[in-house]
Amino acid sequence: MQPNTWTLDRIIDILLYLGGIALFLWLLDYLSPYLVSFFIALFVAYLLEPIVRFFQERLKVRTRWVAVLLTLFSLVVFLVLIGMLTIPAINSEIAKMQELLGGSLNFQLESLLPPEVLQEIEAYLHSEELRALLTEENLYNYGVMILSYIWSGLSSAMGIVLGLFSIVTFLLYLVFIMLFYHDFADNWETAIPPTYREPVVMLVHDVEDGMQIYFRGQALIVFWVCILFAIGFNLIGLPLGILLGIFVGLLNFVPYLQTLGLVPALLLAGVQAVETGNSYWMCAGGVLLVFVIVQAIQEIVLTPRIMGSATGLNPAVILLALSVWGGLFGVIGMVIALPLTTLLINYYKRFVLQGQAFGEEE
Repeated sequence: MQPNTWTLDRIIDILLYLGGIALFLWLLDYLSPYLVSFFIALFVAYLLEPIVRFFQERLKVRTRWVAVLLTLFSLVVFLVLIGMLTIPAINSEIAKMQELLGGSLNFQLESLLPPEVLQEIEAYLHSEELRALLTEENLYNYGVMILSYIWSGLSSAMGIVLGLFSIVTFLLYLVFIMLFYHDFADNWETAIPPTYREPVVMLVHDVEDGMQIYFRGQALIVFWVCILFAIGFNLIGLPLGILLGIFVGLLNFVPYLQTLGLVPALLLAGVQAVETGNSYWMCAGGVLLVFVIVQAIQEIVLTPRIMGSATGLNPAVILLALSVWGGLFGVIGMVIALPLTTLLINYYKRFVLQGQAFGEEE
């Protein structure tokens, strides 16, 4: 029988696999509000597991829970150091921005607005129309409106409590998953029925390998892009340049999403133009130049050296994958879209086009 021969059994097997995948995706979508904290904690524990093993194997920390505590402590220290290096600069930029918006911006606007416009504004402030808005009846209506806002605030306070509960739940998930991650990783295969063990193990290992290659490389790219954007925005004197650079860099976890950073960057270019008295187009041109240079460095230097041809997807397939996975699982789906799409395409080539049996090694 030729490898590409379609038989009834083969078609039924493919339909069963597709049906199982569809059912699994539907269950994930239905239970996603309850599983988000768990999966995020599982992902973080997966990323931190090499550090835990480093403490156990290299530093000879025999007890698992001690290694987990040392890992979490190291993570906190690292985040604190990053905060100590970046927060003072960010606070300085925010204070500068407040001063600009509070004082010098008003002065600049007065110099930019025509005298006729300023006279119209002053006349409106002393008009009968404005006084009519401040009658007793209107003030009562305003009071009712304020009370409704207060009630909305109380409702949002309940949302804050639920948010804090989610954070606590995430931390508990993280600690317990890290404590028992090693046992689960070594013994989960025995929980799979022998009939399905080989294909399931192969699938999990392929997903794990793809995730490792993609996320470790992408995290390193994001790190350097954050630094490049922060330096670039700071060099051109953009307000909140460091904070915006970090934000735009983090958007690179999802391909092409960093272009959304152009919107706040161009708005801040307008603030920079008012502050310095320069042309807006010159300030906006500086912002665009930073984006072009960083994008060129990312595409020519960082991505080829760090990621290589890890995905091999063309831009059209990337955009389609982002749309589909983002529609299914939101932001998390967009983050995992490329490695999972690459895996599905490879499986399609191996098991459909080449007729290889599922679970069979290449």
